[in-house]
This record gives sequence, C-alpha cells and structure tokens, in this order.
Amino acid sequence: MKRVNLNTICIALLGALSITAFAAPVADVPLEMNYDRTVRETLPTQYEDLCPIRVVATVDARQNKETIGQSMNGALLSGDMSKWVTDGLADLKSYGAEVEVGTGEDRPHKGVLIKTTLTRAYTWQVGLKIFSMVALKTQFVNSDGVIQEKYYRAHGDKTNMWGASSEYVTTLNYGLNNLLPVIAQDLVLLCKGSPVEKYSYAGPPAAEPKK
Repeated sequence: MKRVNLNTICIALLGALSITAFAAPVADVPLEMNYDRTVRETLPTQYEDLCPIRVVATVDARQNKETIGQSMNGALLSGDMSKWVTDGLADLKSYGAEVEVGTGEDRPHKGVLIKTTLTRAYTWQVGLKIFSMVALKTQFVNSDGVIQEKYYRAHGDKTNMWGASSEYVTTLNYGLNNLLPVIAQDLVLLCKGSPVEKYSYAGPPAAEPKK
C-alpha cells in the first residue's frame, strides 16, 4: 500500500483554508438604502418665503434597478430606491418649507406639488475615492395647474475609509444632499410663480483657494 505523507495533507488543507478565509465574499445581500440628512457638505439655508410643498413618492426608473455599482466584494445590490429619494426630498423642511409627503398627484390648493423620477443613481471608485451620481427628472405643479419640468444631476464623493459597502450608500447621500440646496433655491422662484431653468448640476462646494 502506498504510504500517505501526513505533512503533505496538512499543508494542502491549510492552503485550502487560507484561500477560503481570504477570498472576497460575494455581496449578495441588498444594502440598506437609508437617507441620511447629516451626510452633507454645508448646513441648509433657511428660506422664509417658501410655500407649502407636497412631495409625491418618487418613481424609480433607473435602467439598472438592481445595483448602485461594484465594490471589491461584488455587486452593490440596492433594490428599489423610491423611498430613499422621497425621504431625501422630504428634508426640504430643513430649508424652511412646510412639507407633506403623499401619493395624490392632483394640483395643490396652494403651494407646489413635486413629482420626481429617479433616472440615475450609481457609484464608482478611483483610487481611495468613492464617487456618486444622482439624476432626477422633476415636475413642479402649482395651484394654477401650471407644470414646469426640470432635470437635476448631482455628484458626491468621500474617501474610502475601511472598504465597507455602506460607504457607497454614504456617498450617494452626499450626492442627494448636494442636490437639495438647488431644489430649495428653485422653490423660492416656483412659489412666486416664476420660471426655473430646465437643467441644473450640483456638486460639492469648491474648496477655498489657499492664501
């Protein structure tokens, strides 16, 4: 009978265990896509002349509704992101607006109705930086039934501190929170019945030049 070298077997087993221990796990569990109002570059500006706002639940119309990108551990599964955007828009109250969240799409008796469609929400990494992009198609309806449409895009970024999947969600929150100040500024005009531009892009505030 051929003798088996026990040392050879032990080395083989240890090698297999090492490969299993250090192999990157597959990220097959959906992320918790929670809106975080504290993840922002600047504090909200309070506007005294904002009218009441009604936010209709966002429609998730992304081409890829399953993920927000890829990490070292695999696909970053997101699932439907309607609530994430809706919760973010509800934080327009931080800018001084009286906000109601609902499903009714009839024109409001007063104030402005906001209907949004999420068209893009994704992340990517370059070096140690994580970046995000958020894009919304928005309809504003006033009490006279006048409809204005606008497209918004915003990005956010953060340093990848510990490689956690949640950091990608945080980066998306930076992007959405960079977008809210632009919407708030538009609402000042919309509440007065004035037109707004058809497109706006928002990002982190520019760094002050070194003296």
